[in-house]
Amino acid sequence: MSPRVPAAELDSVFGLLANELRIEILRTLWAQHPESLSFSDLRSSVDIRDSGKFNYHLDVLVPKFVRKSDGEYLLTHAGRQVIGAAVSRTLTDADDVTVEDVPAGECMFCSGSLMARYENGVATVDCAACDDLITRMPIPPNTVANIDAEALPEVFSKHLLTVTHQLSRGFCKLCYGQVDASLTVFSSVESVTHCSPLDVQFECRECGDQTHLNAGGVVMDHPAVTSLLFDAGIDLRRVYIWELTSLLDPEVTTVSEDPLQLHLTIHLNGETLDLTLDDTATVIAYDRR
Repeated sequence: MSPRVPAAELDSVFGLLANELRIEILRTLWAQHPESLSFSDLRSSVDIRDSGKFNYHLDVLVPKFVRKSDGEYLLTHAGRQVIGAAVSRTLTDADDVTVEDVPAGECMFCSGSLMARYENGVATVDCAACDDLITRMPIPPNTVANIDAEALPEVFSKHLLTVTHQLSRGFCKLCYGQVDASLTVFSSVESVTHCSPLDVQFECRECGDQTHLNAGGVVMDHPAVTSLLFDAGIDLRRVYIWELTSLLDPEVTTVSEDPLQLHLTIHLNGETLDLTLDDTATVIAYDRR
């Protein structure tokens, strides 16, 4: 894993944005993206008469947030990320968007009623009957700000599916850096999953973000699993992920501790799928019968 970004470097990066004129420059280029703007067109759009002042603040943004090419200016990826974060309201309105409890399906543990809610930038699904936490994950406020409350479970499930696929394919959900996956059983890492052998931790090599997922969810997009679900008439886009009990609560046994290997047995509609996972939660063998 890469060393954490030093505080001084973070101060330097955020300091580049601590000016209204610089933010306006970024917003103007965002509105123009993917087209570029010349110096004169950009200054005219920002509507500032002092060319020297404008030139100074524009130069501060180059090259980290703005790229200059052949006399034209356009946003870098980092520049688009900054404006995207503002558009998503992640940095501004997380406390202002709230969705009270709405029905979210059936509990995999007690068959009680699940409830979903959104507050402080986090979506949660838990059971009203047994009080078990089913899943919890941050979601950008703009993802839920303009939906009907009843649609929250569906939106959350699709978001959870997206994040799961992103992590299982090796990309951080925050910075898109590479992540390392590891089964936490037999380690000092505290399990978050209801069944500790199924706990998988993803850690970003760049930003250090850590996320825990159920191994059954991690293997969801493996061809052997997707074909089993498809043949059972299950479309992951149209169900609540947390209701896939056969996938999220399979039979699990330890094949070996060194090297660490787990064996999962999934029963669905009269069929059985056996999966063998290595210590990175990668499927190394499977058998459907």
